[in-house]
Amino acid sequence: MNAPQEHPETQAESRDDLLTIGAMASACGVTVRTLRYYEEMDLIGPVRRTAGKYRLYNERSLKRIKAIQALQDLNYSLEQILEVLGPYTQALSYSKEERIAATRESLNLQKQLIDGKLVSLRKTQQEIDDRMKLLDDVCEPCYDKEPARNCHDCCEYRDIHLN
Repeated sequence: MNAPQEHPETQAESRDDLLTIGAMASACGVTVRTLRYYEEMDLIGPVRRTAGKYRLYNERSLKRIKAIQALQDLNYSLEQILEVLGPYTQALSYSKEERIAATRESLNLQKQLIDGKLVSLRKTQQEIDDRMKLLDDVCEPCYDKEPARNCHDCCEYRDIHLN
C-alpha cells in the first residue's frame, strides 16, 4: 500500500506546526468523524501522517475547512463545495503557480456564489418589509395599543389579537 503523498508545503514544517485530527476538529468546532468524512469526499486530507499513521494538518488545512464551513452556512451541499474548491488530492499534483491560479479561481467562484445569495437575501428582506407595511396599513387602529386588552369591537382582526 502506498503512503499518502505529502504536500510540498509541509516538507519545511516542523511537527510543532501541525495539528492532530482531534486538535483540528476542536479548532474548527466539528467532530473527528466530520473531518474523516471530508477526507472520504476528498475535500481535505492530512498534510502528513506520523509513523503511527496519525493524521496531521496545517494552517492551510484549517483555512480549507473554514471555507467548507462558510459555504455550508450558505446552504451549499458538500458536492457543490467539492466543485467550488476542487478535490484535495488534485491540488497535490499542482505546481505552486497552478495552486495559486486554482485558489484564485475558487475564491472568485465563492465570491460569485455569495453575491448571488446576497441578492436573494435582499429580495427576501424587501418582500418581508413590504408585507410588514401592508400588515401595518391593514391593522392601523390597533398598532399602538395592546391589542389583547384594548382591541376595539370595530376591529375586524379582534379575534386574532386576542389569541
